[in-house]
Amino acid sequence: MFEPFIWMFKTKLFYKRFFQLLITIVIFLSLALISCLAAFLLPIGFSAAKWFYVASAALPILLILFIQGYFWELTAKIISRDVDIEASNIYSGKIKNIFIIDLPDFRPFTYIWRGFASVIASILMFIPFVLLVLSSQYTQIFFLPYDNIEFYHRLYTICYNIIYFLFFALIPAMLWNYARQNSVVAVWDLRKAIYLFETYPFRYIWNTILFILFYLFNYYLLAGFAVVNGAQEILFKSGTSSFFTSMAACVGVILFIFAVYVIYLYSLHVYAYLLGTIASYTEG
Repeated sequence: MFEPFIWMFKTKLFYKRFFQLLITIVIFLSLALISCLAAFLLPIGFSAAKWFYVASAALPILLILFIQGYFWELTAKIISRDVDIEASNIYSGKIKNIFIIDLPDFRPFTYIWRGFASVIASILMFIPFVLLVLSSQYTQIFFLPYDNIEFYHRLYTICYNIIYFLFFALIPAMLWNYARQNSVVAVWDLRKAIYLFETYPFRYIWNTILFILFYLFNYYLLAGFAVVNGAQEILFKSGTSSFFTSMAACVGVILFIFAVYVIYLYSLHVYAYLLGTIASYTEG
């Protein structure tokens, strides 16, 4: 039960990879901040300053793509995991499968490209859902017998809700398809998605529930940090030293941002494990 939350600490090079990701985040954010400050402080015209504005806006976007790309590369590694058999005693009959997961190589440009592809895949995945929602707005164009219009309306509503439920139920499997195949159209492989749901229903549902619960836990944890950080700033502002107030506020913001990214990077490994293990390792 606790394996999704601790597996990464037993993996080779985890701390090195975590440090590399964290340093990359610091570099991206620092360059974005420097670009923004340069646009304001340097004695240059608007034609030159606009490039600094573009850089300050583009770098955070590239950072998001970088992190998302690492997530999908990591999920693909988990899907294609190897397995080892561990038995404490050959006569006891107790055999335990040990997953062997290799972290993806540190390739920033590959991560950014994979992150961009994941955005396209997500858009393609939601196109059928958007069409379904739009179709519900135009049911009046159907030429149905007026005497039975209420019956047909209820029938359509039932079918619509069933399809709506199935779509959201198959989202983990569609994302699993994308991670495994590294193809933006893999999210439309509904036959494989339905196969995963039917073949591994307990594991599929359990991992999805843990995914949602952990996401909610993360949300409220970070919200709590934000409240504490805001309370500290208010407390320091009530002091008498403006320099002390400014320094304390800056340190508080920096520590908050650092904590957010540390938690976020750790969470990515939990999410990747829960998504990558909705099916047996033999499917990878």
